[in-house]
Amino acid sequence: MSDNSEKEREIKPLAAITGEERVEFETETSKRNVFFWAMYDLANTIYSMVIVSLIINRYILVIGQLENGLTYGETSLIYGLVSSIMQIGVAIIIPVVGAFSDAAGKRKPFVISLTGLILLFSSLLGFTHNLALVFTFYIIANVSYQFSLAFYDAMLPFIAKKEDIGKVSGFGVAWGYLGTIIALFALYPLILIWDDMTSDPTQGSIAYGYTDYWISFVMPMLLFLVFTIPFLFVKEKQKKGKLPPIGRLIKGSFKQVKGTFKDIRKHKPMFVFIIGYFFFADIANVLVLYMNPLVTDGLIIGTGGVGSGTFALIFIVISTVSAVLLTYPIGKFGNKYGGKNTFFLTGILWSISLLIGIILIFSLPSIDIGLNPPFILSLVMGIVAGPALGGTWVSQRIMVTELAPPEKFGEYFGFSKLSGKISSSVGPLVFGLILTTKDIIGPDAYGFALIGVSIIMAIGLLIISRVKKTE
Repeated sequence: MSDNSEKEREIKPLAAITGEERVEFETETSKRNVFFWAMYDLANTIYSMVIVSLIINRYILVIGQLENGLTYGETSLIYGLVSSIMQIGVAIIIPVVGAFSDAAGKRKPFVISLTGLILLFSSLLGFTHNLALVFTFYIIANVSYQFSLAFYDAMLPFIAKKEDIGKVSGFGVAWGYLGTIIALFALYPLILIWDDMTSDPTQGSIAYGYTDYWISFVMPMLLFLVFTIPFLFVKEKQKKGKLPPIGRLIKGSFKQVKGTFKDIRKHKPMFVFIIGYFFFADIANVLVLYMNPLVTDGLIIGTGGVGSGTFALIFIVISTVSAVLLTYPIGKFGNKYGGKNTFFLTGILWSISLLIGIILIFSLPSIDIGLNPPFILSLVMGIVAGPALGGTWVSQRIMVTELAPPEKFGEYFGFSKLSGKISSSVGPLVFGLILTTKDIIGPDAYGFALIGVSIIMAIGLLIISRVKKTE
């Protein structure tokens, strides 16, 4: 009896603030509504691909070397440190965002507001080569992006019935990857006109290429804006009445998180999962940040007369098409076999992709485009990596919906994201530290970095295997 009383006291602050009972989950799944919701997955993937995966890392590498006289390794380390600090900050706040979404009972308005910040500060990146300003604009844009995802993901049980969440999540991730293809088709003409960036001094003179022009940043954000429009018509189950004062909501959210932080340790399956996800998510977070330099500066050194940037685009298109085609089946697999088995499947896909990448980096000085085993293997790596990345997010969404108490869905989702965000602060730091050796040992540094994240992923999968679902 005393335990129940304690839990009621922990939940009470937010209930008192809102003056409303928690909103019930959706009991029907509307395909039209799901499509509108998934369009935001497509739209924000344009930001993730263009800014996070394709541009920001190499853009900063170029700025650091050209404008600040730093080496490749030094700039890479600074990027890793800044990314780590940013992710730690996000990790600390993200459970509060989850609790806030539960208390507010209205998630869509916050997704839209945060999207405005993403669009503005991502566009501003193209108007300066000042390292401090670039980092500032990127941090604001990326923190807004991470917070928008917290609200967006928490919408799932309020736009689809629980039995369909695996399929809906898989569809959203798969559909979202179409944003990658759209982004690449939009950027490729600019790369042809102004050339790709050259961030590695061993491959030629350091150059900004297409990122020396503001349109390369503004145009993708305009596409982001256009594809967000259908999301405005999403209908989610919301609490009725006006939103309570923001200040009171935030204060109550912090209190709620404090109580849940104590309570979650008693909820053993969720607690074990959060620890395991910390390790498992590392590989996905690292590859999102380092995908482009990994392909251009690590996996690919020479390409038989074809620029490494073109090769990188081919690699990314292949992996994206694979993700679009195969992530939805992973979601259906998760619906049938559960979140833990979906993590096992995703772990197998990651293992195959990483093993191929490590072998190619250590065994070859270059890869030529054509019908030769190294090039075919690199394509297989991309084909497998696509659904592995998509499967990581799908698995997490399914696992949380299986383990989280109904009254704290958004908040527990926030705690799982806290785990992922702390992981994404550690991963880039470890990866960046290993890459400081690139100035000495060359591209093999990327191979050692991949081995490091492979070991971390294996630890995470082992811990997740110990999660026991409670009915």
